Amino acid sequence: MATQIDLATSPAKHGGCGCGCGTSEATPELVVSTLPKIIRHGAIIGGLTSMKPGQKLVLVVSHDPLPLLTQLDRVAPEAFDLAYLERGPETFRLEFTKR
Repeated sequence: MATQIDLATSPAKHGGCGCGCGTSEATPELVVSTLPKIIRHGAIIGGLTSMKPGQKLVLVVSHDPLPLLTQLDRVAPEAFDLAYLERGPETFRLEFTKR
């Protein structure tokens, strides 16, 4: 089971992965609804592009994020492998792996 990170309420903790998120081997999940809408795409793209090769992140959203994926492809073409873990109708979970 992946670890869910709620950026609005979870304090940063020093964990086994060294990034301060408090996780170790589990793939972190970013629940997008916790991010203010005005900064949502920028924060997600910034976070994804700062990942190291081999790192994974599961994005949890309420709709298919095609506009976000288009933006990400313009900023970092072919930088990620993408797998849909869940395809709606109410929840979409996408796993990004940095190449």
